[in-house]
This record gives sequence, C-alpha cells and structure tokens, in this order.
Amino acid sequence: MKRLVAVAAALLIAIAVPAFSEGTPIPGLHRYRLDNGLELFVLENHAVPLTRVQITFRCGSITQAPETAGLFHLYEHMLFKGNSKYRTETEFSAAMTDLGVAEWNGGTSTEYVTYYFTVPSDKTEAGLEFWSYAMREPLFDPAELSVEQDVVSNEINGFLGDPDRVYSAAMDKALFGAYPWRRDIGGNEAIVRSATVDTLRGIQSAYYVPNNAALFVGGDVDPEQVYAMAKAWYGSWERAADPWKDPAPAHPMPGVTEPAYLAYPDESLPAGIAYVEMRFRGPDVLTEPKPTFAADVWGYLIQAPEGRFKTGVFDSVPALYNKDYLGGYYYTQRDGGQVSFYTYCFTDPSLPIADRAKTLFRDAVVDGQIKAMASDPSYFSDADFTIVKQKMEDEQIIDLETPEHFIETLSFWWSVASTEYFFDYVPSMKKVQRADIGAFLGKFVLSNVPVIAVRLNPSDYDAEAGSLKAAGFKTVSADNAFWWKDGE
Repeated sequence: MKRLVAVAAALLIAIAVPAFSEGTPIPGLHRYRLDNGLELFVLENHAVPLTRVQITFRCGSITQAPETAGLFHLYEHMLFKGNSKYRTETEFSAAMTDLGVAEWNGGTSTEYVTYYFTVPSDKTEAGLEFWSYAMREPLFDPAELSVEQDVVSNEINGFLGDPDRVYSAAMDKALFGAYPWRRDIGGNEAIVRSATVDTLRGIQSAYYVPNNAALFVGGDVDPEQVYAMAKAWYGSWERAADPWKDPAPAHPMPGVTEPAYLAYPDESLPAGIAYVEMRFRGPDVLTEPKPTFAADVWGYLIQAPEGRFKTGVFDSVPALYNKDYLGGYYYTQRDGGQVSFYTYCFTDPSLPIADRAKTLFRDAVVDGQIKAMASDPSYFSDADFTIVKQKMEDEQIIDLETPEHFIETLSFWWSVASTEYFFDYVPSMKKVQRADIGAFLGKFVLSNVPVIAVRLNPSDYDAEAGSLKAAGFKTVSADNAFWWKDGE
C-alpha cells in the first residue's frame, strides 16, 4: 500500500477551487467538511462518464477489544443485508443493478472499514443516496444476523486451514502480544456467535458516525454539485463523540523484549524450500511520521537486484534460493508499523535451517548490511538516491491516473495517517537523506528486537525438528497461532 501515495511534485500546481472547498495541492481534487464533521473529497476527471463513490470509516480491528474481536467484520457484512429503504439483501442488490453498478465491494482492514461502487456519472446523486441509507439506517434484522454469523464463523474456521492466515496470526501474536486482537480482522468465532443487534448498534453509535468518516467521489462530476448532493443526503447525519479522543495505548516498542523464534510446518511450501523472515516493530505513522519517509526510500534502495544489500546477504548465507526472492520492506500503519526482512533457501541436512535463520541470516542482515548502511556514507550512491526517488514519483503518477486508483489511495491514507501526510508525501520523501535512513535503521532495526520465523514443508520440518527445538524455535500450528485459542 505504501506505493500508492501522492502525485508527483511536478503536478502540484495551483488550481481554481469552488467557493466552499478547501484548496488541495492535487489538480482537480476538492475538499469539503460538512457541519457534522463528515469530510468530502471530490476528484473531477471527465475522461469517462463514470463516478466512483466510496465511504470510509476509521475503525476495524484496531478498535477491537478481546470481547469485540471480529464484530467489525460482522458489521461490514450486515450493511449489505438491508436498511430502511432497501429492506432486504435482494432489494439492496436490485437497487445496485438499477444504478448500473459496474464494480462494488466492502472491506474490513486493521485500520479502516470501507464501502464503494462505480456508477454511470448521471447516477451520481442516486449513488450518494444509496450509500446514505446503508450507512445511516441499517436494519440489522435478527434473522439476517443469524445467517451472517454463520457466514463469518465459517470464514474464521476456514482461516484455521489457510497457511498464510495461520502464519500471519502467529507472527502478529508474537510481535504484538500485548493486544493481538487489534491485528486480527477475522476475530473470535465465539464473540461473533454471541453478537446481538444491540452489539451492532453500539458499534454504529460509536464509530459509524459522520465525524469518523470520509466520503470520496471521483470521476465525471461537478464538485460544487456533489457538495450540494452530499449536504442533502448526509447533512442531517448527527455528529457523535469523537471515538479517537482517548485512543487505546499503542502496541509497545519493541514488540518483544527478547528475540522470539517460530517454526511453521507448512504444506503449501514445496519440499526442499524454506521461507525465512525476520520482523521488527516499526514506526507508527501518526506518532513518528519522519522515519516513515526514510523507511520508504530505504525499502526502494534495497530492492536493486545487483545492489550491495542483496548481494551481500546472498553471498553470506549458504544455500539461499535466489536473490530475486530476498528483500525487506516497511509496512505503514497507524498502530502496528513493521519492518521485515525475508528470503527463501534450500533445505540441507548439513546446514540446519535453525542456524541459518537464527544466526547466519540475522547476522548477515543486521550486523553485516544494516550496520554498514547506517555508518557508511558510500553504501548508497548519490545516483542510487536520485534514481529511487524518481522511480517513486513515477510510480505515483501511474498509480493515480484513474479516479478509482486515486480514491483507493486517498481513502487509505485518510484512514491510516491523514490527508496532510498524503499531500506532503512527495516533498517529504524527496528530503530524505542518508542521516535519516541511518536514524531509522538505528532505532527500528539495530536497537530493536526481532521475531524470526521459518516456514517449511512438513517433511523438511520433521527432518529438522530436533535442531529447531534445540535452537529455541516454537512450533506453530492452527491450535496455537491464534490469540483467542489460548483460553480454550
């Protein structure tokens, strides 16, 4: 997601804006705020006669407690089941058909819940009206709730057989052990099963409120007309208490007090190949924005196929699979930023995977390459910085060419960080210097504590189980990966 950020600085030119809108540095983008706190962003782009309408809320698993884990996902499902105007799922779907909806969906993430569709531009107001009823007046019919509880519970149980879900849950539980439920979108089946209409109404009154939402409209539209439409359909939506006035404590830094080691027998990996990952707690974008820009530039710098990072690690650790499958990245979050290093390697009885993961890979990355990056001004050349920053700008132009892509991007950054972060991204990224990257690496890698994990085929795991256990690796399974199973 980090690649989907801002348009190139060359495009940040002054534009005429309607009388009621706030200026933005993005050509064609107009920003409004209704009296009830609802933010409205309108992107004018007349290339095709379509309009993207999207509404996003700052909530999701980040706002969960142990007793509500999974309910935001359940709530997302229930908004498609009927409201005061379209009272059943059938009526809801028929209305979208009548609107000529070309694309629609909803999604729950760690830090936001969003709903969207694309309609012919002459149906823009009808589209805004449609989502107004869905957001403001859901029915939460008890019979439909029972059906969706089954659907969501089946999804949760399906996660138990999904290797990626199991692995992700185990890593989150290790790195974010203080509040693992805030990283768990699916949640706890028992909590989902126990949900009531009153439970969902409580979520609605706390988080599905205009001052915790943003409405995004992009395409073949007139901004002032959209503003008038939004006031008509959303203006009477009553403001509520700010759910972010007293946010829950952030996940601790570091994520673990001493290194943690995980081994996952994973049938999805072929015999003879293992995946190794080292993950650190990273900066959170709201509390520490500056290192996030350095982290992004750094992430691009180390992607160079023949660069010093990939070559140095590959040459230092025996039996790695391929330099193209070796790398690192930073994942931006409001509460849960992460830095990760990863590689694939061949299994070999004479080269225990525990030693390569715990010692050789860690030492090659941290003591070898990261220390050098932080201390050696020549590790990356001036040309490296110039090429990477230009590439990052160019990718933003491509990513943001269409209203759909632009709105997805803006919606993400509005919820995870802020629109100001989004608008300032390219200038801030271009200011990143070697010292900024050194400071980022010093705090979030060199002075940090990792979780190190290996995923390998069960047959390879069986062959190396003894050495993994001796090296302190905890075996991961569906029975212990999910935080909510600890009490069973």
